[in-house]
Amino acid sequence: MSFNRFYGISPLALVALSACRSPYSGSAVNGVISKGPLSNALVFLDLDGDNVLDSNEQSVRTDANGNFSINSTASAYKIVALTDDSTVDASSGATLSGIMLTAPQGAAVVSPTSTLMAEGGLTAEEVAEVLDLPDGVDPLSFNPFADGVDATAALAVEKISQQIMTAVSSFASAAEGAGASETGAFEAALTSVVDVVKVKADNLTDTTATAAEKSIDFTATADLNLIKAKVADAAEAVVTAEGTSGFNKAALTALVDDTATSIKNVNDQIEAVADLTSDATKNVFSTLQVLNEQVKSAAETQKAGGTGSIAFTNAATVQTAANNFAPQDVTISGDSILEGTKDLVIGSLATVDTDQGSGVAFTYKIAEAVGTDYALFEINSNNELVLKATPDYSEKSSYEVFVVTTDDGGK
Repeated sequence: MSFNRFYGISPLALVALSACRSPYSGSAVNGVISKGPLSNALVFLDLDGDNVLDSNEQSVRTDANGNFSINSTASAYKIVALTDDSTVDASSGATLSGIMLTAPQGAAVVSPTSTLMAEGGLTAEEVAEVLDLPDGVDPLSFNPFADGVDATAALAVEKISQQIMTAVSSFASAAEGAGASETGAFEAALTSVVDVVKVKADNLTDTTATAAEKSIDFTATADLNLIKAKVADAAEAVVTAEGTSGFNKAALTALVDDTATSIKNVNDQIEAVADLTSDATKNVFSTLQVLNEQVKSAAETQKAGGTGSIAFTNAATVQTAANNFAPQDVTISGDSILEGTKDLVIGSLATVDTDQGSGVAFTYKIAEAVGTDYALFEINSNNELVLKATPDYSEKSSYEVFVVTTDDGGK
């Protein structure tokens, strides 16, 4: 009897996916996507500069180490990377969705730092000075996770990268919870950060400017206040341009103070990490995911007329979260189903996690990853993966779906 085979791929097993070979001839554009190495991020060469993947633009998915290669004959482009629920940040072990990173043509590394350059029209030298990067570090070529790099410089660069994304993605989560689209919310938050960085860069040649006016510190309340002051107006402008309905600016405004405080608390934890490889560091880096969910939920509550709160305004709560391990793997009891069967259960889901208490349940969801078969599956109340319709082997012989597991600490 013929059967359909199900391929179960845990968030930490995305190496099984590989980018398709480009049908275009020409020179290869190679690089790495790094906010921590991002596996299964969607990378494309943006020919018209709109940060949107168009039908005439080539794209691939990154490998387990964040690497990509695209053959292209294009003479002008920007590199853009987008993440979804199937993207995993190897530096934390957590999924990372709703993020956009960019870099100018010729970059070998696409990171939060290169994004500030590309979106702000800034030079590598300006960004390096404003961010106080280690001497000799080029944001477009330095990969903190590459073999043989200076460990001290790598640690400094990656901590700044993590802190940038904590600020951008957290303010974006607040805007999204208040009713902006995911893309629009991220654009508004990124624009707010870029605008502050550009002012700092303009001050580099001003002999009357203070040192603080020429640099940005993502653990400093004063600098985070500069960003938060712009977020609500930036979100309103993006929502208006998109024609998005249902945005509640007041709900966003009510939460920017607590969001900024929470960002500082998380970034203080990041500042204290001493390496890029230990479990303790991964635990700290993965708190970003927890913060994003808290902020978005609080904004949604505020928008609905309630009083939204963010637990990470308490530094001790952040410390507790930073000690929690993210789940290490997802398993499933079966990986195939018979053609014509009435029992559409593929198998039971389970999670490997070193520190979740006995009897405490994990939650599961199907990642809505473009190019996969997510729409054909659901997860029932028994945490079983279920195919929605009886399979026909002649029409489809295999499926691909990502399942995300979350522990009771929100990782």
